[in-house]
Amino acid sequence: MIVFEELGNPLTHQILTPGDTITALNAEMYQYTERDLAFTSGGTTEIVPGDWIVGATSSAKAEVVKVTLSSGTWAGGDAVGTLRIRSQHGTFQSENLKVAAGTNDATIAADSIILRDGYDNYGRQAKAAMVTGEDNTALVSVTGGKPDQTAKIGHQIAPGSSWVLRSYDEIKNFRCVDLVSGSASVLQATFYY
Repeated sequence: MIVFEELGNPLTHQILTPGDTITALNAEMYQYTERDLAFTSGGTTEIVPGDWIVGATSSAKAEVVKVTLSSGTWAGGDAVGTLRIRSQHGTFQSENLKVAAGTNDATIAADSIILRDGYDNYGRQAKAAMVTGEDNTALVSVTGGKPDQTAKIGHQIAPGSSWVLRSYDEIKNFRCVDLVSGSASVLQATFYY
């Protein structure tokens, strides 16, 4: 039985949709990284730490760690500032950001910028990860070798099942692909520090 407290703090998260391409875990997720994302206007709904933002055009996603206002207010709909984020998936562009069912909670002009130091956990390596099957079965390997759809080389992660990767090497060497070509598997990974 897994006691999650033994794994550490769950700080980052990644969604994987490998398709027919062998896909690895993102190094920004297992070597802790934060980014800054400037916003030029805020809607009337305040964005707070813990919120997940989604680009209305790009569909890029990230979790908010900190919000810094440089001018304006959320109540006035003219907030300007910076979102400190982690677990970014995709590339933000000039677009609106939404939180949950929102439509225009902030506006940005460009993608985020990776921060090289100056924050807690900078560069820290994950010591464990939990990978869960969400949609369709994926074929995985934790040795760095490539799973093979045709020869069925690798292990299956079916929807509703999970694997716990218990070392940095297993996390770094994780690879996945759809079990069946074109079956659109989806995996979610949470990284523990």
